[in-house]
Amino acid sequence: MTPPQPHDAEQARTEQAAGTEEPPATDEPPATEEPAPADGPSLAEVMAEIDEEVRRRRREIPARLERELDAMFLEYSPMGSRYGDLGAALRMLDAAVFIDPVVPVASERPAGAVVKKGLRAASLWYMGYVTHQVSKFATAVSRTLHLVDNQLQEIHRALPPPLPAPVVAPGDATSWWVAPALDALVGAGGRVLHAACGDGWLVRALRERGADAYGVDPRGEILDTAAFEGADLREDPVLDHLRSVARGALGGLCLSGVVEGLAPAARAELLSLLGSRLSAGPAVLVVHSMSLSAWLADDAPVEADLALGRPLRPSTWRHLLTGWSVEVYDAPSGADYLLVARR
Repeated sequence: MTPPQPHDAEQARTEQAAGTEEPPATDEPPATEEPAPADGPSLAEVMAEIDEEVRRRRREIPARLERELDAMFLEYSPMGSRYGDLGAALRMLDAAVFIDPVVPVASERPAGAVVKKGLRAASLWYMGYVTHQVSKFATAVSRTLHLVDNQLQEIHRALPPPLPAPVVAPGDATSWWVAPALDALVGAGGRVLHAACGDGWLVRALRERGADAYGVDPRGEILDTAAFEGADLREDPVLDHLRSVARGALGGLCLSGVVEGLAPAARAELLSLLGSRLSAGPAVLVVHSMSLSAWLADDAPVEADLALGRPLRPSTWRHLLTGWSVEVYDAPSGADYLLVARR
């Protein structure tokens, strides 16, 4: 009797372990399983529920408490946060400049300490040389950064303190420009942002008409007295907020009381953010601004003397918004105007 070959024996053991024989070959195509219908909610529905829950809980937190929590987070957050301190970073660097080549030898095992001491003694000359070179490099970097910090502090002392862009009171719900602004913003697809929102009167009017609107304003004292009534109002400068908004997340944007006093650099950044934060599809931009003649008049608000910028003329806005469909509404008094741009 011929003994089984190794390959045949291995195959026999495999079939015996499996306990089944291979199915006979067939010409029929393999059956495919139909995907089970999705009984649960879609991702869009889940995200919409999360957004609504966030807005509901946000309204339960007083604006003053929210500002205190933000300030506490910025105070104890890492240095790479919103207001990173170069001096604190340099102190951390100074503390980490020296690298100790003498490694610890403590061990939980009886012979572990002896082995570690032997390894340390055998490699100490090599590790000492390497760590000495690295420490010299780190010391040179630290000294260079301290020189840069000193020069920056001298420049900072020589420059005047930066002034925040003033917010000019834009009006209220009875202002002449509210009706055309509402008509333009209600038809915008996506979220609508109003800056500066004041006590939220325009945000509430937009929400009453079915728009998904919210507002930001840098004046915390106004938000403290605002009647939120379901409105999503946040204390934040318009530029800081737009930097944190995702690209294409806004369908409409209303700027009132914040564009007149912007410095040239801040205005250039605002225009750049407008192009990226507004939707690439249909989008609406509404700008309410004082006229240049009213800004220079004797009865102009005090913000006109404190601001680094001045209002733009409607023709300048048309030039900056090339490719947009621009409409301009002039106030009966000529003191201000409303610009509605669509793309």
